[in-house]
Parts: sequence; structure tokens; C-alpha cells
Amino acid sequence: MTNLHAHPHTAFDRFPQLRRDLIAEFGSENIDAIAEHFIAAERADFHWDGRIAEMNLGAWEQLDDADEAVERVAILGYFRSRYYVATCLVDGDRHVQWLFGLRHFDSFKDAEWAFLVSVG
Repeated sequence: MTNLHAHPHTAFDRFPQLRRDLIAEFGSENIDAIAEHFIAAERADFHWDGRIAEMNLGAWEQLDDADEAVERVAILGYFRSRYYVATCLVDGDRHVQWLFGLRHFDSFKDAEWAFLVSVG
């Protein structure tokens, strides 16, 4: 008998719960399109919440006269059964404001290497 164990990083994946919640609210018809709509609208939040590691990269230089300080943060995470590395802009309360440079990886090893290189 073979025992299958889920990788501990799967606990960070918000996609299965999102899908269950959307099916409960909208039914299963066209659920993939509905899920894509929600993900597109909240992409930064899903990736920020699914982060496994983060590294502060310093203050974000703003071109306008905004009073609020914004930090650049590199993240390594897991969403939709794939690892990713991205850079986020977060406010003083650590709420994500923007996500850019999102790259996906099939293995933790590759994602971890890309994360470490991005902050090094």
C-alpha cells in the first residue's frame, strides 16, 4: 500500500477553497470562467496571502507626493498547485497594493532559487 502525502506548501494554496466557495455561491456551471474573473480582480491578494517566504527589498520611490510609505517585497509562494516568485508593493500596514514580476515554477527548488537570486 502506498501512502500519499501532500506537500506542506499545499496548505498555502487558496485556490481549492476559492473554488469551493464559488461553487457554493454560483453553482458549478462555468465555474472555471468565474474563478478566473475573481483571480484577475484579486491577483495581488491571492499571491500575497499564499506566500511562503518574503524579503523586504527597500522603499519604493514614488513619483508623486504621496504621504504613505510603500515597501518593495519579494515573495515566494504557492497558488493553483504551482510555486511562484513575485515582487509586491505593500503599505505600512503590510497590505499588498501591487504585484509585478510574477513568475511561475513547477518545483520548489526552481522557485526558491529564483527567489534567492531576486533578493541577492
